[in-house]
Amino acid sequence: MELGVHLVPPNEPSSKAIPASLGVAWMHDVSYHALVKKLLNAMMTNDHFFVVLGGHSAAAGHGNNFHQSYMMQFQQVMEPIFDRLGMVLVSANRAQGGMGTLQTALGGDTIYGPKDVMLWDSSMTETGGMHQELFHRQMMLTGHRVPILLDMGNGKITMDRIHEEAGAHVGGITSGTPSVLATTKSLEQAETLPFALRHLFCDKGVSTCTEQKYKYDAHCWADRVDVPDPPTKQNEGYGGQASWHPGNKTHQWVARKLSLLFLHALEEAINVWEKAASTDGNPLPGKYWHLSAEEKVIRDKLLNVDLNSTECGKNMKLPRLCSTPMRGATEWAPRHNPDQSSLRSLLKPAPNGYGKATFVYNCLQYEYFNLNFVTSIFPKTVPEPIDWETPAQVYKGRDPHFPVLKIPHGEVDVVAVARSIPPQVGKERERMLKTVESIHKHPNGKAHLSKDNSRRLASNVVPGEGWAGYCDGTSNHECKREPSSICLMTGHNDSRGQMVGDGLSGWLTFQLKDFSKGIFAGRIEYWHAHNSNKRTEGWETINNGRQDVRRLKAPPPPLPDDMIVEVAIDGVTTRSYNGTELKELCEPHAAYNVPLCVLLDDEEMAKKNEKKDVELSFRIIGGGRESVLGITHIYYA
Repeated sequence: MELGVHLVPPNEPSSKAIPASLGVAWMHDVSYHALVKKLLNAMMTNDHFFVVLGGHSAAAGHGNNFHQSYMMQFQQVMEPIFDRLGMVLVSANRAQGGMGTLQTALGGDTIYGPKDVMLWDSSMTETGGMHQELFHRQMMLTGHRVPILLDMGNGKITMDRIHEEAGAHVGGITSGTPSVLATTKSLEQAETLPFALRHLFCDKGVSTCTEQKYKYDAHCWADRVDVPDPPTKQNEGYGGQASWHPGNKTHQWVARKLSLLFLHALEEAINVWEKAASTDGNPLPGKYWHLSAEEKVIRDKLLNVDLNSTECGKNMKLPRLCSTPMRGATEWAPRHNPDQSSLRSLLKPAPNGYGKATFVYNCLQYEYFNLNFVTSIFPKTVPEPIDWETPAQVYKGRDPHFPVLKIPHGEVDVVAVARSIPPQVGKERERMLKTVESIHKHPNGKAHLSKDNSRRLASNVVPGEGWAGYCDGTSNHECKREPSSICLMTGHNDSRGQMVGDGLSGWLTFQLKDFSKGIFAGRIEYWHAHNSNKRTEGWETINNGRQDVRRLKAPPPPLPDDMIVEVAIDGVTTRSYNGTELKELCEPHAAYNVPLCVLLDDEEMAKKNEKKDVELSFRIIGGGRESVLGITHIYYA
């Protein structure tokens, strides 16, 4: 059945891929029934159901409008169906251009968020299996929910391996062109095909499927009643339309395959419910929809694995990252719950209140799709309390569909069909999905920094004031609509923020809860130009004398000989590294553009496994304004 789901029987030899002739998707038989159970669980409890994607630029949908990416097209079709069955579907595209998944996966669910089904689509930037395996391990080890894992291409062997090792529930989409779907043979013949199939699959020798004119249909602006004229002239073209990025028709096809997988599973869930209710009555006994016992077995196996027998353990610079549930924070986006997952949310402020915010708007403006451009924020020193205004937005709410992208009259509009499903009789349901604004923003629209209520320790470590540095990937995001934008309706969530400091910045102190495994690491950029931290311009001494308290195209400047990086726990310095040692900690990069710098690896602390709240501090001394480092992510356990 080419539009069905191929169920892999036990003991079937692993293969690199499942062909499209066997279905639109594949799952191990036991994994498919686990997905059915998960769906039944959400139906029984009227719960949210989270489907989250991690991946690279092609998965993010670059070259297309964000709502054209396959995760958003999946949401458009399946949201009303989930709603009709008593669930709230939340699909999140948290892929990032120019990167893979490692830099986010190491933060576990604190950055990716809750997940019932977790998709990996990063084979273009992460090869060899190690990165994919770490991604899957961290997704299963962290958070309340142990997800079903789906491979979106070229990762089936790794999926099979972790299924065999830990009983992980895995599946994926199939590769190739189903024979039941017509292909494009010529321009004239394409006009006779259903709209969705035109220039999607091309016969050999027909190039229209790869030509931009037929491959892409993205736009920066459409006239709208709430904004008569954009403040800045909008691009007539559209960036990111590289040869290796799939177009909107391909994204639509992937979304349809994903939707078909869920429709088959939902049908099976309803069949199970109907059959079980006829024998066991309602409400259904837990055996039909409880997963906690089998999920505990999976986690126990992951926690106690022999790391030397795994690709992750054999190739990761710190092997225990592969079996330790990690947490993290970042100034990059998209990310879950941006105000609670930012670096700033963990900071202990300097005595004057500098450096702390309960909300950070992190869709920083940069040149669209130029992901080598790194943006930093340098707020001014002001007396506490501090209010960070969210950047002005030209408009609010979900982006509407462009009129030019409307399905032609007479063609099948799948989204319209899904949304035409009648509500439950006598029970008109309202959308339970709240807007990003209502979930995350302070009632007054600002991020208010209250007076310092952080715990005080008798310490010589005084937080410094020289460290410079809201997009969640769902269909409800509101970001990148600043008046200066030249592509207001792109919808993409990618942004790169960081905290920048130098030898005069003073201590950067993170307040970490339940610290027990002795691991503290970060993605630290050590290639910043000398004197580039604007926060310390004009300073001559550390923390400006206060005692109360990569660009990849050019070769990186050398770190000063007298540069030292110190790490302190609860006010006591425990580690120090010179510039050479720091680079050795960060190299070789753990993945493309991921300098993973392990600043603390205390296995004795891990053996004690005593949870405690700590203040972990980091500072640079020596080298003055030439000792510049940028921190984009931290990871800890």
